[in-house]
Amino acid sequence: MKIKFIALLLCAAVSSHVVKGQETTANNTQSMPRHEIRLSASDGLILGLANVFGMGLSDAVTGSKRSDEKSSLVYSLGYRYSIARFRVGADLGFVQSTGKLTLIGETAPSLKEKDLNFMLLPTVEFVYFKRGVVELYGGASAGVNLVNHTEKSLNQTATSNAKKSDLSTNFAYQVNPIALRVGNQRIGGFLEAGLGYKGFVTAGVSLRF
Repeated sequence: MKIKFIALLLCAAVSSHVVKGQETTANNTQSMPRHEIRLSASDGLILGLANVFGMGLSDAVTGSKRSDEKSSLVYSLGYRYSIARFRVGADLGFVQSTGKLTLIGETAPSLKEKDLNFMLLPTVEFVYFKRGVVELYGGASAGVNLVNHTEKSLNQTATSNAKKSDLSTNFAYQVNPIALRVGNQRIGGFLEAGLGYKGFVTAGVSLRF
């Protein structure tokens, strides 16, 4: 009788522990935030090099020259939705670049150019390691880059050559095989390394809810 009574107590204790563990797991799963907002900045070197290369070919044909070229960082606002180890969403990026163009036969800059780039990049990510506050993941994006190009004349002879506005679109991409997020389930910071229109390195903050 004593043995049966002890066995019953052990079974009850084990059952109670299993039920509590299941409830805790269920609660943790339900409390895991699925939505995420990201604010980030990237170096934008790839986009800058692509613009310089394209303009360099054009300048070689026309004989014009460019100077005082400047470009901002790529600033992005992103959203992610978590599905197990996968995250899907999109990034909206913005970058501005300016420069001066000296037309053939001129000795001083003739036009001031400004490009506004707006990137829309649907994104897929995969989390391949997560422990405590550390999370490792990788991702890939593919979308479009809208470029609004404007020109302003700097002298009277260049007025006829200035374009008021020119809108164009082209394919944009970003591949980040290595990315790190450090933080809790609500807020954290992240660093991504890869190749694409955002550049080589992206850093930002992550807010989950």
